[in-house]
Amino acid sequence: MELTLNIYDHAVITKVYKAETYEIKFGTIEDLLEVLDIEKMNDEMELAKMVLQILPKVKPFLKDVFPGLTDEELRNTRIKEMVQVFIELFKYSVDEIKSIGTGEKN
Repeated sequence: MELTLNIYDHAVITKVYKAETYEIKFGTIEDLLEVLDIEKMNDEMELAKMVLQILPKVKPFLKDVFPGLTDEELRNTRIKEMVQVFIELFKYSVDEIKSIGTGEKN
């Protein structure tokens, strides 16, 4: 799974951060469970709303996923892309958790 986060100067991409994979830490899962409604996880609009509720915690999380990412660069990325990265990571993590019970490896 490749994750990508673009940094913009107006409409021009000035930098691209990439990460091959990321393992969500238990503390992050705890934070997520406070606001996520599992029944709405397949609705990307609802998931985006939930992510916006935890935006203050998303910032350090993204800086962990993309080493070297700065606060200023985060100010110059698009929220839609930040939310998409978060959605991809969460879905990947849920799939990994599911595979524990089945013995499968994704």
